[in-house]
Amino acid sequence: MVSSRTYNNNFMRGFFFRGILMIIILPSCEFSVKHTESAEKSKIRNGISIQARGINVQQAFLITEDGNLLPEDNKVKVNQKVRLRLIASGWAEKDGRVFIDASEKVETSDGTVVLNEKDLFRDYKDGLAPEDVKFITLSVVITQIDKLYDYYRVAFQVKDKSDEQNSVEGFYKLYIE
Repeated sequence: MVSSRTYNNNFMRGFFFRGILMIIILPSCEFSVKHTESAEKSKIRNGISIQARGINVQQAFLITEDGNLLPEDNKVKVNQKVRLRLIASGWAEKDGRVFIDASEKVETSDGTVVLNEKDLFRDYKDGLAPEDVKFITLSVVITQIDKLYDYYRVAFQVKDKSDEQNSVEGFYKLYIE
């Protein structure tokens, strides 16, 4: 089972009423101004593949819930929260606010989609302060597994709602220890 805290728990409540899957993944998003010094030595870590259009991605790396860098092998334990930290600039401002949208899709190594969350920022209809969107964090936790997979592929996308040509998308893989 895979899950993560989300700002809107209505998804979880509705999900359990529709049925139960062997693997459940829930995404979450956060904003933070916390800077991890050792991550600055390498801009893109953990085998993260990124394609940015109109956005300057200074750093992308994976951290644990306590803020430590995840080792480069991306091996995690069941119930260990993994956070993708994106440090980026270039988002369009509209009336002093930034309007972004994010999505996450998680697939197993055999191609089974276990999460396809399309609107992680649905609760931020009034936009965000420009300084808040410089540091974006998306989280995933694998809480239970039904069988051993080679890996979980986590694809992400952050889009600028004010300028649809601005976006960051990519993916990384997690391996269960």
